[in-house]
Amino acid sequence: MEPISHMVRPVKDEHLFFNRKLKHSINAMVICDHKMYIRAVNGVYGGAAHDSHVWSLSNERQYIKAQYQNGDKSSWIIGDSGYPLEPWLLTPYRNAEENSPEMVYNERFTKARSIIERVFGILKDRFRCLLAERELHYTPEKVVKILNACCALRNICLTYNVEPPTVIESDEEGSNLALSTNSDIEENDFLRIAQTVRDRIKNSLVS
Repeated sequence: MEPISHMVRPVKDEHLFFNRKLKHSINAMVICDHKMYIRAVNGVYGGAAHDSHVWSLSNERQYIKAQYQNGDKSSWIIGDSGYPLEPWLLTPYRNAEENSPEMVYNERFTKARSIIERVFGILKDRFRCLLAERELHYTPEKVVKILNACCALRNICLTYNVEPPTVIESDEEGSNLALSTNSDIEENDFLRIAQTVRDRIKNSLVS
């Protein structure tokens, strides 16, 4: 997830769209699969919203949580450190020591997550209105529609093997903000389960 659609200063609720890079934007959550197809786009929130906030209120989280509770315990989404660790959402270890099992896990994790970085790069290069150097001169509502259309067209290009342009390096930065804790018992149980799942994967990489 990143401020993928920059825009001119909105007239209404400007503070909601002013991001940490001091620009106005939509903080778009994009989910892709291993074949680089975009499976979900959530551009509801402005650039001021933190990644974990967008995820926690998203329909995408509710769906995959329901799948988990209905018995699917072997499917995961991976996200960077801006997201909370959950049984259905794996994140990297924080402050992993050099040559530790946690570092091995993080290195494999980074390679897997590079797919979404490539998707962002191709998306921005194919539709250059999404570049940080450009600004969309529309209302936030129309900016979201443009973003959704770009993602749909990008999938169509992938389906019909339209040659992608030269990929631009993503300017996404990992979040350093501390995640808020949730005192709800169910959420704490989910966190413990998620830690166990992540540790099991980590141990399988070094055994």
